[in-house]
Amino acid sequence: MRPAAQSPIDARHAEMFPVLALSEIGRISRLGERRAYPAGARVFSTGEIAPGAFVLLSGQVDIMQRVGDRDAELIVSHAPGSFMGELAQLSGRPALVDGVARGPVEVLVIPQRRLRDLLVEEAELGERIMRALILRRVALLRSGGGGPIIVGGADNADVLRLEGFLNRNGHPHQRLDPGIDACAQTLIDRFHITPRELPIVLCPSGEMLRNPSEVALARCIGLVVTLEPDRIYDVAIVGAGPAGLAAAVYAASEGLSTLVLDCRAFGGQAGASARIENYLGFPTGITGTALMARAYTQAQKFGAEVAIPEEVRRLDVESGAGCFRLTLANAERVRSRAVIIASGARYRRLDIPDWRRSRDPRCITGRRRWRHSFVLARRWRWSGPAIPLGRLPSIWRIGSRRSG
Repeated sequence: MRPAAQSPIDARHAEMFPVLALSEIGRISRLGERRAYPAGARVFSTGEIAPGAFVLLSGQVDIMQRVGDRDAELIVSHAPGSFMGELAQLSGRPALVDGVARGPVEVLVIPQRRLRDLLVEEAELGERIMRALILRRVALLRSGGGGPIIVGGADNADVLRLEGFLNRNGHPHQRLDPGIDACAQTLIDRFHITPRELPIVLCPSGEMLRNPSEVALARCIGLVVTLEPDRIYDVAIVGAGPAGLAAAVYAASEGLSTLVLDCRAFGGQAGASARIENYLGFPTGITGTALMARAYTQAQKFGAEVAIPEEVRRLDVESGAGCFRLTLANAERVRSRAVIIASGARYRRLDIPDWRRSRDPRCITGRRRWRHSFVLARRWRWSGPAIPLGRLPSIWRIGSRRSG
């Protein structure tokens, strides 16, 4: 008689929910602060940004998952020494689960920036924690818990569009078909939704969207970060494909403030590949989604900020500040001392003013002046009037062999 099949959580329980030794807690206590919560308090809540990751020092915390309109389901009960957190805490996004104190508890709260220090400085412990964060996200993706609920038919083009966006960005979600699910039809009747307004999306925050755009959905679930207009980044990377994410990892790991922008999802064309067999280090092959998810997580581990979906429309020079100015589709502006364009053939859509059509010699040369190598980034070759190069920011182009 065959033994009953184990669930993914049961099969990898020790890896998903590591328990830290007292010596390990002692080493990392400098990275956080102690907090106490009374019985029944929510240590963190779905849809809200948590203050960081947690190490449970005393008491017990139940991790609950919201699935559709059903009562919250118990995932695991954490005991003292347990590490509580998920990839959302690494990137500063809203939590996807609830943490409820079963009795009085005391925790060590590790803020987002200090969590990244932990992953880098404590190599062995950081590896265990990173593996746990990834496995927990994989489990949530399989269950769909904690994410938005899409109400609409499986053959609806907009349902497929929204599901594709969430899948490409590694965000859990659920879909309810009103044709076969009574709960979905109840929601439609309650909010008086017409067929033209489908699909509707229920966000964890309680907000309801009628056939939203990808940007509106991203803002509702907290994927889009708030960009500071007065901040000057060291590096801004346009495109979150393999080249852009690799550049983000190298830049952020060297301590540079790094921002990655993409108009749809991380991974680029590689992220849509069913199987990649010729990537170095994976002799048995790997799916494009899995490979790019690892690169995306690695970039966040070193502190790179990722803004998706954010489309860059125009690139200008602010020579007085010694930086570039990127104008986004929503009219927001981002400034950076260096720009890497890693958007493949899509770079043609970027509006770069031509100095020959402008009286301002500080403008960047037009598209036809691109000079780049498909193997490695090469410094911008200025072909306009004489410019004091000491005050000129740098721009790089990486990616394909195609030129304008």
